[in-house]
Amino acid sequence: MVDIVGKLHESLKDIMDIHAGQKALIIHDDHTNEVSRTTKKALELEGVRVFTYKVPENRRPLKDTPVELTELIARIKPDLFFNQLESFAEETPFRIALHHEESMYGAKVGHSPGIDMGMIEFPMTADFKEMKKKVEALKAKFKGVKSLRLTTAAGTDLTFSIDGRDFDDDITINPGHMGNLPAGEMWCAPVEQSMNGVIICDGSIGDLGPVKEPLTIRVKDGYITDLESKDKELVKRVKDLISVDKEASLAGEFGIGLNEKARLTGNLLEDEKAGRTLHIAFGQNTDMPGGQNNSKTHRDFLFKVPSIITDKGTVLMKDGEFQGLE
Repeated sequence: MVDIVGKLHESLKDIMDIHAGQKALIIHDDHTNEVSRTTKKALELEGVRVFTYKVPENRRPLKDTPVELTELIARIKPDLFFNQLESFAEETPFRIALHHEESMYGAKVGHSPGIDMGMIEFPMTADFKEMKKKVEALKAKFKGVKSLRLTTAAGTDLTFSIDGRDFDDDITINPGHMGNLPAGEMWCAPVEQSMNGVIICDGSIGDLGPVKEPLTIRVKDGYITDLESKDKELVKRVKDLISVDKEASLAGEFGIGLNEKARLTGNLLEDEKAGRTLHIAFGQNTDMPGGQNNSKTHRDFLFKVPSIITDKGTVLMKDGEFQGLE
């Protein structure tokens, strides 16, 4: 049987460079009790001093950071944060506000809305050293590229500029930065109002889970202009979520899945790390290099078996497979 605590300890050393003498705060809830206990044991193997905070279930969905949590953060000033919470779409503004408070102390933040033990057992036991090599090879491929076209056989055909926007990743979480756990993606903030075309979301949607019927998203000058699906309830729910503020429907992220142990489960926290997938998000991106979208929310839309073509005509991915990275 795999030593889950030991493997998680090894992965956290690779991703977050945990070491003795650090202070960590695990923010969790009833849903993630086992995940938080396992994380605590993995951190203590390295000599990290661990504090925990359990969110008040009777006050959910939270809209802002509870006062007692703000006071705890200020008192401890953690070096490491682990946000391990059940995923509620309505709590996105709280999660964004929490990240802003955490980043004030220059901490490394592992952000995990919707995490479960399956994600600890599978994607969090991947070979992150090898994944780092793949990230660096891909970043080199994007150097000098000014715009991208994304396509799928299902009908996605989207173009946008990445001129002046560097790629980031969660394979290494640096001080003052946040990355998802499980890790396994790289991303950039596209030039927001440059995005045009159609996305056929046939995978999953952040906080909403797997799509029963594909969702067609039409984009013009960076903004969502139309949503269509046979699943009318899905269309209504997405319209509500992208109406939180004006920039909630404005382009925010282009992401690439890199973790070969990540599964397509319907939970976007894991799905967006899976190989052979891409995702586009609308909303908040000011924590990404060059990002200028100040929305209070952030919503990801994943699609499968994509191709990536650069403005130079180079095919970086064809039908879900990377080209020329060996």
